[in-house]
Amino acid sequence: MDYEHFLTSLLVDLVAISLLTYGLYYRRHHRRDLTLGLMGVNVGLFAVSSFTATSTMSVGFGIGLFALLSVIRLRSTTASQEEIGYYFVALVIGLVNGLSTSNGWGVTLTLNVVLLGVMFVADHPRMLRHSERHRVVLRGKPRPLDSLQGEVEDRLGYEVTKLRVLELDYAQRRTIIDVRINTGRPVVKRRSKAEPPAGGTEEQVEPPADEPHETVEPPAGEPEEKVEPPADEPHEEVTP
Repeated sequence: MDYEHFLTSLLVDLVAISLLTYGLYYRRHHRRDLTLGLMGVNVGLFAVSSFTATSTMSVGFGIGLFALLSVIRLRSTTASQEEIGYYFVALVIGLVNGLSTSNGWGVTLTLNVVLLGVMFVADHPRMLRHSERHRVVLRGKPRPLDSLQGEVEDRLGYEVTKLRVLELDYAQRRTIIDVRINTGRPVVKRRSKAEPPAGGTEEQVEPPADEPHETVEPPAGEPEEKVEPPADEPHEEVTP
């Protein structure tokens, strides 16, 4: 690989990874920290593959070098499946452009276009836009398995296309479920047993009215008896 071919390959690689990182990923997912990871992995793999292609080293050395790179364990936050897909495509773009030859420019450019086109279509917002996945935790005594789908649909308000129980914990009284829903198909909340039937009226029970108090009056013509308190008795004085 001559120096001119190396610069051309580097330019093609930078254009491709920039379109993937900033043109597709960041505009759709808005995660700035992963853009640095995608760019760094791509450029690093391009440098290693280009050095392997230009130097007079054995194939075993190159395989050992890639094995050494694969041993490195990246400690970071958990990546979603979309981010893993972008991460893998960034690796492949760097590898394809780094190992390209001057006689295979047609294949190299075609592979770059195909990789970018597949990610553009597969991650398009209109592609399967009503399909969502959620992890639902239900508190309380674990429910029967046949009633979980109806309860989850009542809580989320959408049709459950797939439901998988991850954990049934009777000690901590909780149920963890992996749920796939279709947001294009809302469901009507099922009537619980405590709710009245549709179109009916609730029967209201009023408390009994206060009963009137009976007033006992003395018969007419008879004077009321008045009870006078006893008169104070005289105190006896004792003279020593």
